[in-house]
Amino acid sequence: MHGLSLRTKVALRNLIISQALIILFLIFAYFTWFPYSFSTLGGFTKTALMLIFADLILGPLLVFIVFKEGKKYLKFDINVLLGIQIIAFVFGAYSLFLKHPAYAVFTGDRFTLTNVSEIFPYQPWYKDFNRLFLSSPELVVAKLPENEQKKSDLILDIVLNQQPDIDKRPQFYQPFTTHIDTVFTKNLQADVIFSNDSAKQKLQRFLEQQEGKLSDYAFFPLRGNNKENVIWAFSRKTNLPVGIIKSNPWAQQNTQQSLVIN
Repeated sequence: MHGLSLRTKVALRNLIISQALIILFLIFAYFTWFPYSFSTLGGFTKTALMLIFADLILGPLLVFIVFKEGKKYLKFDINVLLGIQIIAFVFGAYSLFLKHPAYAVFTGDRFTLTNVSEIFPYQPWYKDFNRLFLSSPELVVAKLPENEQKKSDLILDIVLNQQPDIDKRPQFYQPFTTHIDTVFTKNLQADVIFSNDSAKQKLQRFLEQQEGKLSDYAFFPLRGNNKENVIWAFSRKTNLPVGIIKSNPWAQQNTQQSLVIN
């Protein structure tokens, strides 16, 4: 920084510190809160860009504009700007926290992502699920009550009163590990969902990236935060998700049905 004015040095120092903090936080959020490419399904990019703008661009720019060596109350002005940056960072980080998936919920024949904002504050049925900030989304299965009266009341509440479905109600969640066998019987037929050329190419890229073969994986529909439907691939060896294929799982099935009807 030799040869630079003091104002430029202060602005650059602010930029470097802000950049380090933002990059570390976004790396954490990307790999912990939005694993398996969940960031492509809504909730991550816009908030991340807001954080970058507020703390990496607006903050250092305002410091550069306000800073003037020898200015009265300069220290106060700089502290106010730093306070604004901190508030902007906390607000952006909290917004990202609320938007990140707390659960990947299997209901019927598909997974849906349930964000923290959709269940917070909440009282999970299983206390082991109470890990939101430092943990990745939890795999769970949503089950209707076995009691027929409670089941009827719940369905009426959802249909008539437009209340949240069971995938947004943690009290109906059960551990994924106890339902693995049932879940895997609902996997999609690969020859149907990858029947067209575009889907086949995406599947081939996925297999090359994973260095596996088709029989190694089970495929399920996944509905993201942005209401986009994609294919979620699970390893048959570990029973855990390994990645997302950006292809509509229902499009090919609808086409197949149309061909049968015709």
